[in-house]
Amino acid sequence: MSNNNFVDGGFVYEDMQRLARERRGQRVVISWIPVRTEELFGLTPRIRTCVSFYRKGLTEFLQRQKLDPAALAELRTEVYVADNFRMYVRGYALDDRGREHSAYVWS
Repeated sequence: MSNNNFVDGGFVYEDMQRLARERRGQRVVISWIPVRTEELFGLTPRIRTCVSFYRKGLTEFLQRQKLDPAALAELRTEVYVADNFRMYVRGYALDDRGREHSAYVWS
């Protein structure tokens, strides 16, 4: 969701925001753990390219952050437009102890 993700002549976050507006009331979800390939079919080619790139390096990224990938039962990013018409990006994790963690990373 930053200006660092420029793929095929455009910013990935712009595609994500457009999809969230089009799906008003529904979340655009990217599941990192477990990988849910079927979610990618509803995304733009630009988003799919970016997600594929990040998925390849996810384990190494988590290890650099001193996180054991096996400790994550679920990890996802959600982008949506709320009832107040604001755009939100939420990170969600479920650890191996069943504890949920979430944070708004952009709003």
